[in-house]
Order: sequence, then structure tokens, then C-alpha cells
Amino acid sequence: MCGILLKVSKGLVEIPSCITQPLHVLDEKYQQWETLDHRTIQTFLDHGSKLSPLTQQQLYKLENLPLLRELNNELLKIKNNVKADPVVKQQQLDEVQRQIDAISKEDEVVMEKDDMDGLIYKVSNRGPDYLNYTQFAHAGYTFQSFLAILSLRQPFTRQPIVKDEFILQFNGELYNDECLNGNDTQFIIDTLHEHLLDGSRNDAILRTLKHLDGEFAIILVDLVDDKVYFGRDSVGKRSLCYELTDEELVISSVSTVGCVDCKNEIYEYDLVTHSVTTHVLHDLPTYTPNGYTEEELVGQLWDQLKQSVLKRQDAIHPLDEEESDTSKLAVLFSGGLDCTIVAALICELLSNNPNTATIDLLTVGFENPRTNQKSGDSPDRQLALKSWFHLSKQFPRVNLQLIEVNVDYRSWFEHKQRVRSLMFPYNTEMDLSIAIAFYFASSCLPDLTTKVTLSDKNVSWHEFIQDPSQYTTRVPSYESKAKVLFSGLGADELFAGYSRHEAIFSSNKATDNDDTLYDELQESLNYDISIIHQRNLSRDDRVVSCWGKEIRYPYLDVKFINWVITNVPPQLKLKYAYIPHANKKDKVVFTSVRKHILRQLAEYLAMPYVSQELKRAIQFGAKSAKLNIGDSKVKGTDSL
Repeated sequence: MCGILLKVSKGLVEIPSCITQPLHVLDEKYQQWETLDHRTIQTFLDHGSKLSPLTQQQLYKLENLPLLRELNNELLKIKNNVKADPVVKQQQLDEVQRQIDAISKEDEVVMEKDDMDGLIYKVSNRGPDYLNYTQFAHAGYTFQSFLAILSLRQPFTRQPIVKDEFILQFNGELYNDECLNGNDTQFIIDTLHEHLLDGSRNDAILRTLKHLDGEFAIILVDLVDDKVYFGRDSVGKRSLCYELTDEELVISSVSTVGCVDCKNEIYEYDLVTHSVTTHVLHDLPTYTPNGYTEEELVGQLWDQLKQSVLKRQDAIHPLDEEESDTSKLAVLFSGGLDCTIVAALICELLSNNPNTATIDLLTVGFENPRTNQKSGDSPDRQLALKSWFHLSKQFPRVNLQLIEVNVDYRSWFEHKQRVRSLMFPYNTEMDLSIAIAFYFASSCLPDLTTKVTLSDKNVSWHEFIQDPSQYTTRVPSYESKAKVLFSGLGADELFAGYSRHEAIFSSNKATDNDDTLYDELQESLNYDISIIHQRNLSRDDRVVSCWGKEIRYPYLDVKFINWVITNVPPQLKLKYAYIPHANKKDKVVFTSVRKHILRQLAEYLAMPYVSQELKRAIQFGAKSAKLNIGDSKVKGTDSL
């Protein structure tokens, strides 16, 4: 994984102040600064991860949390007093709310635009192994590129790569058969060179990009045709933003004021005309009836998803190998259906390894002063404990570590502004509650983190749940070393996991138009996949990658997506029925099963403990939403 940044400016510009001068002159065109020195890199990381100091009002709020809780309880008592005079009741409510507001109201924080130094520091956090700044002049423009590399694919390859008058910056992982045992960045430039032999430069570039299989963002400068190509894979799994003004073009893995997210397309910027065109890499297929039984499709689903997991799991070769008992990979783990299936497939593949393997299952929970709930009491934590226990029993040769990240209110408060900056231009209450959950789940904050292992794998679930402490070993102040995090994102969009998918059927009781309704469902699912880069991926990539870690998405593998859409009928994704009402014989009740075939896969994998678990959004499962006292009326769509 990398952080990539390119600024193209008219005329001459100054070298950013954070870059050590003088630059090393490679030839008459290129000047460069680079480092592999960990101490030098750490200074960049420290700048990029610096937290904004709390204001006096924020400190006052933290100091008065006990009083805020008392006032909140008083507010609830007044609301629940049904015998009170309405006028008096409202006066009392207004007075208590005024006291709450006096303590909890904060000044609005205005997002500030990062200069080149600020962008460089933020990009640095994405790649703690190698930094490179390159500058050159061309066609009346100054090009400034910066890269930060997290090396996960050997042999280690410096960037940018210059060949055939192309300059390549690449952030991502490729799974093409030709490069599984080599460096994917080198594979791109070599493939581009081959395509140049029998076509135009534009044609060679687009053919090369359409050939890539993986999750990536890319910047490619063509010094012959005076163009800059940049963009994301056809799903949009890696963040990339840009800003185009009259004087400059800025492209970056991180965002700031003025930037917009790239779509899941390739942008072609012409230096001469100062214009941008776009290219679609791949279109989604259509469902093709195939005559397979449900049982056969479940078996094929298992094989297809396992292949998607395998190639993402095998392609992890970090620059510095850790100890044998340290995990190279982790799973963002709520304990729900989607991520538990991914974890089980990883365990199944690792069980064939003669050596014991270690996996970290990352579970996050938030302290909520508004409800007095502790971080360890969140619904996701309870479910994660259950699924982790059963996976540990099911795969005894794999060392499964449950990594509990317990976020206290003060930590949430201190890191909130950094998360807002990382997720920008996303700026709603819901975006923050989702982003901050992923931010802390992937964090490197030992003070918040405890490692839990199962010390007795012969104990039954019934015995275990009576007193978990008797059968577990807990190690506080633990820091997961895993640089690759697997996610279950995409399963809901592929297999109909949201209430909006169910609403297609619950709002229409007619049973003679099933085909029409299921066609509508498939259209809705395809739309969800086509905009998942906008709804989730950009935001999530930026808040996770700031810790020098990357997410991999087995469900969002292009081949897997195409297989699901082509082969799995929507009738096996969501099943519904109208059953007689228990007490009113003349009425019926709508019932449905979302992600039906995925639940059948869980049964096929001997995982009944998770096959019936309902969908729960991360902000509600981890309880990262509405943490402020006085926020009870805040809506997810409200701007921050």
C-alpha cells in the first residue's frame, strides 16, 4: 500500500519546507529526495498524526461529565412525568436543557485547507517504510510527486517508476496471475511497455489499466502526449481525490478542503487543453439463468469466495518479517455473518499450514456517557466474543486473538477532529460515527487495547459464558502488528442485506409480480455496488490507512462480484413470505430472510452460531453514534 500525491502547477514553485534540501539531481530533468531511515520517517508520521489540542470549552465539558449525566437523568425524569402540567413541564425541560447546553455546546470547527506540507504529512502516515519526493519541470509546468510506501509485496520497489517517458505512482494490490509472486508496481510498467509495442500510448494505457485485477489507485504521467491519467479501480477500493483549478491540478490519497473524491473511473487530464475526460474500466454483468440448484450454488459460492480470500491472504510479504507468533493479518470483526465467514475461510486456509498461524480479530466498542454504557457492553462486542469462541473451537490449529479496543469518551473526544479531517469531504453525523469506529478498530493505541486468547479449547459455550475470565488469558496494552485488515464490506450490497432491499417486497403484497420485484431488487443491488466507492470506500480507506495499514475486501473482488451477479438469482439473496397472524386470522405478517444464500453458506461451513445473526450497522453495534449528552435528537444526516 502507498500514499500517493501529485501536484502539477503552472510555472516554477518552491520545494515544500518539510523536504530536506538540496535535492539529489538524478539527471538534467529530475530532482529527488528519498529515505528509508525509520527515524526520519517517524518525524513525518508524528506531524501527520498530530492531534488538535482540546479547547477550554471542551476541557470544561470533560471535567463536568458527572454533572452532565445528572442533568440528563433529570431531563429524562421530567419527560417521563405524565402527570405534570404541560406548561410547567416544558419550562422545566427548557431550563435543564439550557444548563446542559451551557456545558456541552462547542464552538463550530472550521475545516482548514492543507498546503503541500500538510498533504505530505498526512500522506506519510499511509506508508511508514519509504518516503520519496520527486520534482521536475515539463511543458511549462512543475510536477511535484510524493509517495509513502507500506511494503507488503516483495521485492521492494521504489516509486515513482520512470520508463518509456511515463512516470508511475501506484497505491494498491494486484492479483493478476502474472504478478502474484512479484512486485505489482513493476508489473504495471512492464505490461504498459509491452502494450506500447502494438498500439498508441492512450490505447496502451487503457488496455493496461483494464487488465489490472485488484484494489488500487493510480497516477500515470505521460510526458510524450502531455497527459496525466489518474483514478481508481472499477469498484473504487482505494481512496483518491483531486482538485483542478486554473493554475494547478492536485491528486492525492488524502483529502482536504477543495478536493473531491474520484469516481471509480480513470481520469485523463490534458495539459494543453486543461480539460478532463473519464474512462470506465468495467461494466457490471447481468444475471444469466443457469439451472444450478441452491445446494450447488452454495458450494460454488464457497469456492469463489475462498479463492478471493486466498489471493488476498497469500499476497502478504511485509518488508520486515515479525515473530512467528505475531499476526500478519487481522479481520475487522463485529462477529456478524459477513466478517465471520471471511475469518472462517482464512482459518480454513491456514489450517493446512504445518505451522501455527495467528490472526487478530479486531473488535471495537465505545463508552457512551449519554447512556452510561461501557465500551465492553456494546452489542458487537458481545457478538464478537461469541463468534471468536466458536471459531477458536472450530479451528484449534489457528491462534485466534480477540483484540478488544475499548474507546473511552475522552479518547473519542481527542481524536474526533483528526477523523473529521481524514474523512472530509464526508461531513455528516453518520459518517463520523462510522469512520471513527473503523479509525479506532484499526488503531495503534495500546492504552485502549487488550488481547484475549482462549486458554481452554475444550470448554463448552454454556460453561464459558458463565465465567469467561476462567477460560481466557487477557493481555492489556497490546498493539496489533497486523498491517493487512480484512473486511466483510460488500456482502450487504451483493446479497441484499439492507432494510431498503426488504422494503421492495414488504411494500407490495401482491405475489403475482415476483419476477418484477426481484428484477427491481437486482437493479438496486447493482446500483449499490456501483456507488459503494462513494458511500463507504473513500471514507473508510482514509481513516484506516492513516495507521499505516490497508483494508482488503474479499466480497468486492471484481471476479467474485461478476460471478455473484451472473450466477446467483436474486430469489436466493432475499426470501420472503406472508404468514398468518398469530392472533388475527384475517391478517398476514410479512417475513423475510436477507442474505439467504450467505446464511446457507454459514450452515455449509458448520457455523450455525452466526447463520441467523441479523444485520447491525457498525455505528449501532459498536455504539459510536450519539455519544454526546444532548445528542438524542441528532440525526445521522445532520451536518457536523
